[in-house]
Amino acid sequence: MFAAIIMRGSRAAPQELATGQELLAALMPFSQADTTGVWHADNALIAQATWHNTPESLHEKAPEICPDTGRVIASWVRLDNRAELCAALGLDEAATLTDPQIILAAHREWGRACSDRLDGDFSFVIYDPNSHEAFCARDTMGAKPFYYVLTDAYFLAATSAAALKIVKNLDLTPNVQWAALYAAGLNFAHSESAYETVRKLPSAHDLVVGREGPAEPRKYFAFDLAAPHATHRDPVWVDRYRAAFDRAVDVRARSQFLVGAESSGGLDSSSIIARLAEAVPHSRDDFHTFALVCMEDETEKLMAASTMCDVRHTHVLYRPEMLRMDDAFERALTAMGHPPEHGQTLIYPTFFEQCQSLGIRTMHSGFGGDEIVTNHAHNMIDELHVRGEHGVVLAELPGTLPARIVRLAKRMRRGPDDPAASMRRLIDYKLSIACLRRDFLEDTGLRKRIDHWAVPERSEFTLNTLAGLEAGFQFARPARLESSALFAATYGVEYRYPLLDRRLIQQFFATPSIEKRCRDMGRYLHRRAMVGRIPDSIVWQRTKDMGGFLGGKPAHETAPVLAFDELPQELQTIMDPQAFAQLQNKPSGAADATNDTAMRTRLFLWQVRQLSTWLERGRRLP
Repeated sequence: MFAAIIMRGSRAAPQELATGQELLAALMPFSQADTTGVWHADNALIAQATWHNTPESLHEKAPEICPDTGRVIASWVRLDNRAELCAALGLDEAATLTDPQIILAAHREWGRACSDRLDGDFSFVIYDPNSHEAFCARDTMGAKPFYYVLTDAYFLAATSAAALKIVKNLDLTPNVQWAALYAAGLNFAHSESAYETVRKLPSAHDLVVGREGPAEPRKYFAFDLAAPHATHRDPVWVDRYRAAFDRAVDVRARSQFLVGAESSGGLDSSSIIARLAEAVPHSRDDFHTFALVCMEDETEKLMAASTMCDVRHTHVLYRPEMLRMDDAFERALTAMGHPPEHGQTLIYPTFFEQCQSLGIRTMHSGFGGDEIVTNHAHNMIDELHVRGEHGVVLAELPGTLPARIVRLAKRMRRGPDDPAASMRRLIDYKLSIACLRRDFLEDTGLRKRIDHWAVPERSEFTLNTLAGLEAGFQFARPARLESSALFAATYGVEYRYPLLDRRLIQQFFATPSIEKRCRDMGRYLHRRAMVGRIPDSIVWQRTKDMGGFLGGKPAHETAPVLAFDELPQELQTIMDPQAFAQLQNKPSGAADATNDTAMRTRLFLWQVRQLSTWLERGRRLP
């Protein structure tokens, strides 16, 4: 984690804005990092805090300085293609060669083009004292956060908004459009933050900032969504996918410390655990998995996976209390500088504390699979229809032959389904529950932006363009990764996401659509690749249904009703008072705990409480 102050037009010393120790304290509000350091010159100040994880990270300096050029790199990084980079750069891949040193060498050799050649999770800034230029980059998937402020006077960069909040005289006006998106559960603002003056460097982007003039992020990578068309399945695609999956897990298993994994009993997490049990760099006796159990069938599934994979330690938290406003929220608010854009991480403090006591510094997660490599490919038949493959459509429709013929005839009359229609309905539904004022959405242009995010233009109708351009993958993904990274880091834990591996995703995109679904069986490519590794009851489970809800109420149900006129002014500006009152006055017993509207309403009120606490807290700051 790092923070940097680089002066541009101002003649002030960077220490007048914040000291190195102040920046370090903001980066590490709860625990001391393994290595910390501050570098400064007349026009720049850089602070870094590093928690050791990979063997090479034990040798990292904070920050690293190139002995030949004097360039300084502050980073939060784990490279997964060290051998490739070293071979291309002519470097000896010694145990003492750190990832930041490799990046410095890559930048010196390839300049700005180095961004696309780095594989892994990273966020960094390289400052050149000679040219007074900063080069910044963020990894393809956005696993590591990057926030910045750019003015004529200075350039500020940090891995959290909390580190920027301590900068003197920095205008930190809350971003009401960000708050509106947060309330609606539409965290699509991938380049904007909770504060109007603070921007995010989007994933797969880099940025060059000079002494003067404007600077805009450049997208350095985009997935190739083209794939060969096929009407018959070929097992070679399963083999290629399996090899890419295994590599994605293996490269993320590297650690000098113990490695753990989240477990749900579902297809994604079980697949990762099966491979990870073979790849961990330590005894299997020290491999631990962690599970939250809210549904009645989850325990049976996750224990079956643990048994087959010979995982000897499975920690289970039953019926966790949801939607709490407790120490976990306060911890997140302090570490991030705003409410977490994805609240699931707030359920995990018990597990993170166990990780600390056990010496586990890596947590593997199955998040991201649903978006791309293990998605259900519901629109495969629609793609075949658009391509005119009516014979294949008939073969892939579910049911008996007469039933399939009838379904095909209906499909021929009405045409393929419109995926944008369901997305528009979902957006309208979420905005209605969030009680957002229609005039606010229209006058600010926010509604138009939401529609642009949610319903992108596609050059063609394929599974790849549907998944690869989907808003949750394109824009909302980094919000969860940022929240998880910053919160877990307060316990010295690093998240890793094998299913968000760039090469794995590209292999999936390069695979013909026919491989991704079979009649009414989605996730078909991944399922076939996992046969024999995890229980068949998990491999071939048709839906994600895990049985009935075990019970328990969200914590905030016992909280007093929120009065609209007591909300912070920023929220009153964006919400409709009548709709807000009606939403709260609905009888709590009108729907059970698994009812979607009831759950979304509870989630919305919880998010309003978080926003209110954050806004009021900010007003009380000196």
